[in-house]
Amino acid sequence: MKIQHLRFLVAVIECGGVVNAAKRLHVSQPAISSALKALELELGEPLFDRPSGGRRLVPTSKAIRFHQRAVEILHRCEIARTEFLTQKDRPARLRIGTLATIASRDVASASASLCRRGSNWRLELWEGESARIAEWLKQGRVDANWSLVEADTPNSRILWREPFVALVSPDHRLARHGRSGVKLKDLDGESLILRSSCENEDGQLRAEGISIRIAARAARDELAIRLIAQGVGIAIAPRSLATSEVLAIPVNDLRLARSIGLQWRAKLPQATVTFLLDVFSAMDCVTDKVPR
Repeated sequence: MKIQHLRFLVAVIECGGVVNAAKRLHVSQPAISSALKALELELGEPLFDRPSGGRRLVPTSKAIRFHQRAVEILHRCEIARTEFLTQKDRPARLRIGTLATIASRDVASASASLCRRGSNWRLELWEGESARIAEWLKQGRVDANWSLVEADTPNSRILWREPFVALVSPDHRLARHGRSGVKLKDLDGESLILRSSCENEDGQLRAEGISIRIAARAARDELAIRLIAQGVGIAIAPRSLATSEVLAIPVNDLRLARSIGLQWRAKLPQATVTFLLDVFSAMDCVTDKVPR
């Protein structure tokens, strides 16, 4: 069924005949007559009663009801046409799940780079703990995760490996060791700031028999950093969380590190995967990371 046929039908009924409809639509009378015959053929019965000797077409009762539907269809077509001509293209949405323990400056820098280089994307960052964003990716709620990644994870790439260090205030006794680092036994008796979102930060200390006192349990890394800077305690944390307020002291016999990378949903277009890997692989916003 052609839209043009519906338009001709509506005009004939509203104008009272083919002649006036042709004038209204600026088309020939034969064109309208031909369209009406084609429409009647498709519907399987006449739309008009044609009194002998009369030029006026009288629509049947079914044609009058059909006319109402035709008017609705033509109205919707006009709305669709107007929306298409006036609506600007919207950028495609790109959702990235972000591990909550990645340093905020890294997240901000990556977000700025994604927005700057991906003008065709409408970026959404969803921050959460590792298990939660993994579930988002599994459900298809996010397109990719910037998170902990193991070497054998499907549809993923490790971007860097990052050791855990002791974060201390500049005037802490361990600060004098600097880059040369300390040993686990040097942490014996220290007050520890536990980060509730961290990856088993005190497990090896306890396994090695290191005596510690829990000074605070912080859900936010920002709070943990502030407590460390004020001398409340130290923390075992990924090296990238060090700021100008706290120092990262290597713990030479601490066997704890994490691999940060990108994992994407299986059906994500290859062009999008390439774009994301290009952006994240080029990041240089954090120093002292160990390349993958």
